[in-house]
Amino acid sequence: MVDRSSQTNCARQGSRTLNIGTRLIARLAQGLVVVIIASSIAFLLIKSLKGDLFSDLLMNPNMSAERIEQLRLQFGPNTTLLQQYWHWITSVLQGDLLWSDPHQEPVVASIARVLPNTLALMGLAYCSSLVAGIALGTWQATHEGTLPRRASRAITFTVFSLPDFWIAILLQLVFVTWLGWFPSGGTASFDSNLSTGEQILDQLHHIALPWLALTLVDVAVFARYQRAAMRDVVGQQFLRTARAKGVPEGVITWKHAFRVSVLPMITIAGLYFPALLVGAILIENVFGWNGVGRLLTTAIGNRDFFLVSGIVVVGSAMTALGSLLADLAREFVDPRLRA
Repeated sequence: MVDRSSQTNCARQGSRTLNIGTRLIARLAQGLVVVIIASSIAFLLIKSLKGDLFSDLLMNPNMSAERIEQLRLQFGPNTTLLQQYWHWITSVLQGDLLWSDPHQEPVVASIARVLPNTLALMGLAYCSSLVAGIALGTWQATHEGTLPRRASRAITFTVFSLPDFWIAILLQLVFVTWLGWFPSGGTASFDSNLSTGEQILDQLHHIALPWLALTLVDVAVFARYQRAAMRDVVGQQFLRTARAKGVPEGVITWKHAFRVSVLPMITIAGLYFPALLVGAILIENVFGWNGVGRLLTTAIGNRDFFLVSGIVVVGSAMTALGSLLADLAREFVDPRLRA
């Protein structure tokens, strides 16, 4: 009897592991499709341009004549559109996003040089806004009708309605121009005599205002979603039963209602992380933050369309990754999905 029970449990565990592996492969495949679609859009952007896209590369000492000829054979007028598309997709899947002529280096190198700065800004803003937004939305949903709740909702609605760049300009006007508490821009000071600890503090000093500008809007976004999700939960039967049994209101709110209401937020948070890149584009340009957003603006101004296309591909990969992490987080939090 014990052996049969053990065999049954092993079979169930094996089936669950197989299901998780199958779903993971399916989500990776979906992410790959997203990247291919975005790469196709970037390819159409490149092909919409007129003239010889590789003639300027002849003046670049970092590009060999063999490499230029290879690019012309792959994307030149003597090849069919289908052949060009195939070369582009295979290059993207191999991590080759062609060449950025104004930067005189591969597109991958240009993006990799500034991507850590953008990820640091987005990561700090994402974590702080998610925690603060969920806490604020939960509090607002459980304090309906009170004066502090109405005041906080008015403030979040106002911040939510303001453009990202306007908030950034306002913060720069107050804390840089008027008070002089923070530097006007950049990612660090040009002082080579700083110690390691001083360099860290200097970088935190530079990132503070961009982080605050990107966080304020995102807090309002997450608070609105969490408030709506929490309001759908607070009136359900299992919470009324808990109150009838004398369970303290704080336990009902944060242990029972919060655990249910936060599940939709996980999906929203996973999909919203790549959307931070849009806000970062504006914030980085206002504060002179050397990241992907500022690089994109410079590439558009320089008509560096290979670099623009590369950033589009990277953004699509971030979207696919955010969706995958959101699904995994939902299964980790909700045992019903694992079953």
